[in-house]
Amino acid sequence: MKGKQSYIMPVIAAALGFFMALLDTTVVNVSLPKITAYYETTIDQISWVIDSYNIAFGVVLLTAVRFADQFGRKKIFQIGLILFVVASVLCGISQSIELLILFRAIQGLAAAMIVPVCIPLVLVHTPPEKVGVVTALFGIMAGISTALGPTIGGVISENFSWQWIFYINLPIGILAVSLIHSFVHESYDPTASKKIDWMGMITISISLFALIYGLLQVKEFGWSSPLVLSCLIGSVIGLLLFVKIESKNKDPMLPVQLFKNYQFACGNIALLCLGIGMMCVYFLMAFYLTTVNGISQIQAGLILSSSSIATMLITPIAAKANKWGTLWFGVIGYVLFSIGTYLLGFISPDQSVWAIVGVLMIVGLGSGLIFSPLSIALILQVPEEKAGIASGLFQVSRVIGAAVGVAILVVMLQHMMQNEMKTAKNEMIEKVEISKLSDNTKEKLKLQFEKNKNELTENKSSLQDVLHKLTDEEEKVLKSSPDIAHAEINKRFAIERKEIINIYPALEKIIKDHISLAFKAVFRFGAIVMLVGAVFAYLNGINARRMKKYIRKRNFEVAMKR
Repeated sequence: MKGKQSYIMPVIAAALGFFMALLDTTVVNVSLPKITAYYETTIDQISWVIDSYNIAFGVVLLTAVRFADQFGRKKIFQIGLILFVVASVLCGISQSIELLILFRAIQGLAAAMIVPVCIPLVLVHTPPEKVGVVTALFGIMAGISTALGPTIGGVISENFSWQWIFYINLPIGILAVSLIHSFVHESYDPTASKKIDWMGMITISISLFALIYGLLQVKEFGWSSPLVLSCLIGSVIGLLLFVKIESKNKDPMLPVQLFKNYQFACGNIALLCLGIGMMCVYFLMAFYLTTVNGISQIQAGLILSSSSIATMLITPIAAKANKWGTLWFGVIGYVLFSIGTYLLGFISPDQSVWAIVGVLMIVGLGSGLIFSPLSIALILQVPEEKAGIASGLFQVSRVIGAAVGVAILVVMLQHMMQNEMKTAKNEMIEKVEISKLSDNTKEKLKLQFEKNKNELTENKSSLQDVLHKLTDEEEKVLKSSPDIAHAEINKRFAIERKEIINIYPALEKIIKDHISLAFKAVFRFGAIVMLVGAVFAYLNGINARRMKKYIRKRNFEVAMKR
């Protein structure tokens, strides 16, 4: 029999590892320019610092969960923590970009041994009436780690060397290992044999690798490239082989019959939608705030973290899903998330910070009503000994959704941006033509628009560049002209300089307005995806009457190693 407080320390221990692993998916982003300069490498190569982590994380998730169910969740979790800490230190002392990428991949592998094991690890200590609170906590941690990653990374890299974004994991990891060792019991899936399903493990790993790698390459090569198409086809073939092997296996790593439960299947589709929606908000909005609003990554991270505050405020209500049912919690959560995402499309370049925060808090309220109820529903919809694999699928679906989201959203944004920049260029040319600038300056500005349509978004630097060029031209004209003409030349260039200063704000506004329109279309797409998610959340949901039956039958206790 569990004591009332026996679950608190296990939850704290698991939450430390969970937060640390998910934080490292975004904490590196802000430091990439410093890392690029440190290793004197290229942008294409530095992107693998992030991609290697995400690929390793996504590919190993299901295999790690299976091993945890077979050989002990506590054991796998501790191995993951220790490996993560060691890899973090090795990342910090890496002498080459190739070594950093390798150790980031090891970090991702270790994270896959930590994240999906957290919930089944602590459920064996958790009273049934506290399950909603515990699952909600991990939902909050997922949202907070995504939002705060850039902020924490920015603060560390600005005040210390970039290596400290990795070294900071050392004390957190050591504390988590100590708490796990002292307060967490070993647990298993009692129905899982010790036999390793090698073919299932290989085929699903190949399928997930091909899918995630292919999706990550879309932003560089496009959907129609041979590389991307080969990866996607390979992923489908690998998945079909996996399903065929698992359906014939007496002891499969993933019981495919779980998906015969339409509610469970719908829940995982809802998670795919959630992954896309979260990328639409946290990935695109961070880009929008830094590119259009011209604020720093740290400021953008702080603004985005406001959604986490809303998530925390709504969590006590969402935790009641284990009493009131998950049905309407999930539906309302997806609808709120959709409304918030749609409203982001109406954020103007000169919008006040508080208006942005208000919209993001709507998104945060939606997130808070999704994570806990959806995770409760998915765990209840499988046999209790399969809670581990259900938790693993929860993470896999979210990770794949995020990868799909980034691939689709980046391609959409690039397409919309190209169209909007063509329109913006024509409007700027019209603005320049009716100005009082000289014909020579007009032609130079129009040439600049052709070369780089986005240059004007850099505000003062772009204006200063033009003014410097005008000053250089003035000096050349003065040197080649007689002294008697200097006063007239100075007057003419002064008028020209004043007109440029006057016209530039209007040109910048045109650029920013059209960038906003490009983002608006993509945010609308994200809103539609979340409405689709609401449909599947409804199909996955458990009403209050059925929830009471589930809770009476289930005490969430699994076999413990004595």
